Amino acid sequence: MAKEYLVALFPRSRRVMINGEFMGTTNTKLELESGRYEVTLGPPMNFTPEVHIIDLRNTSSLMPRTVEFEAAG
Repeated sequence: MAKEYLVALFPRSRRVMINGEFMGTTNTKLELESGRYEVTLGPPMNFTPEVHIIDLRNTSSLMPRTVEFEAAG
């Protein structure tokens, strides 16, 4: 499978959970295989949206897919 790249953006450093497993931290490039993923952050649940559901394809190390979480509360 092809290597794909994802960056989860958040104002602070947080653990990134992909398909129920911790896979890295926010604001850093993560390397994954192409496919469908549920991306969220680790506790505390003070962010929005709760989850991003993405189909990760056609990325490169120089142009990763980004998903953005905002602080809530």
